Amino acid sequence: DNYWDLLPFGNKDCYATILYYDALLNMASIEKAILAHPEWNVPRGVLAFDPDFLLRHAREVKNVGNKLFWNAKTGRFVNCIDADGKLHDYGYTFLNLEAIYYDFATPEHARSIIDWVSGKRKVEGDTSYGEDIYHWRFAPRATTKRNVDYYFWGWSAPETIPFGGQVQDGGAVLGFSYHDLMARIKTSGANDAWKRLREIIAWFDEVQAAGGYRKYYDGTRDGTLQGCGTPGGLGLDCEFFESVLVPTVILDGFLGFKPLPDGFILEPNLPSDWPALTVNRIRWRDLTLEVRADHKTVTITADGFSDGPCLVQVFGECRSVDWSKQKAVRFEKPSARP
Repeated sequence: DNYWDLLPFGNKDCYATILYYDALLNMASIEKAILAHPEWNVPRGVLAFDPDFLLRHAREVKNVGNKLFWNAKTGRFVNCIDADGKLHDYGYTFLNLEAIYYDFATPEHARSIIDWVSGKRKVEGDTSYGEDIYHWRFAPRATTKRNVDYYFWGWSAPETIPFGGQVQDGGAVLGFSYHDLMARIKTSGANDAWKRLREIIAWFDEVQAAGGYRKYYDGTRDGTLQGCGTPGGLGLDCEFFESVLVPTVILDGFLGFKPLPDGFILEPNLPSDWPALTVNRIRWRDLTLEVRADHKTVTITADGFSDGPCLVQVFGECRSVDWSKQKAVRFEKPSARP
């Protein structure tokens, strides 16, 4: 019923609950913007929601979800509670890292998850732990506990496939390193995320030197590719379009760019050894932006057509910018101001 097509999430579904929580926050943001901009002439009818109601409900979902789906014994979220009331926990790294990414996990739960995925703590009964969780280098294993019991009805004889030979049982998907990196920025800081990204870059350089994914994983080393009709344990190319997510951590994570209905937010998170970061060709409506951030300032330049004021939030300061009248704005951290 979601991306992970072999794994049941039935009855009480943690993955769907996380995405529902995020949807509520996005709906509230849109409804707030509509109320703040009557000139948009968006009809307010029976389908309109009170943004305060949506935010209250989101808090309720987060509160209940962190109690309902949290496995105190393993220190991580389970994927679901089935119709018999049984919790299923095979060490779903993707689920737990997305819980942090979407701000569903409490700070305490987020710390527990990162300590487990990064190998700082061992979960008893897991097949993979410590450094082995990153056995595939480009991403954590999708699951850390061998699963030969819990699949949807159409998948048979999982015991005949070795751990790591199937994406959803010890394998890995490159695209979901995005959530890993974003979760690390949020919990452990930019330096930790940059360290992990450097390891991914080193692996990718080797792949490129070999001639691409298919030549790199040609049977001469551990790992089989899933995709384009072939079964395997690693999701990198063919139908795995989400691989393009990984480089966007530069924009979303280290630069901290977040679009809003009436503007955008910038919350730079630069590693300590980066003097500055510049990202260009950022498309926002009919504008093309270039953003340069260092540890004290952010400068934004814009090119293109602007049909009205744009709310820009940087370092906690919010400005209404009319890009038709000015092509660049500069923000300073409060601590950097004279």
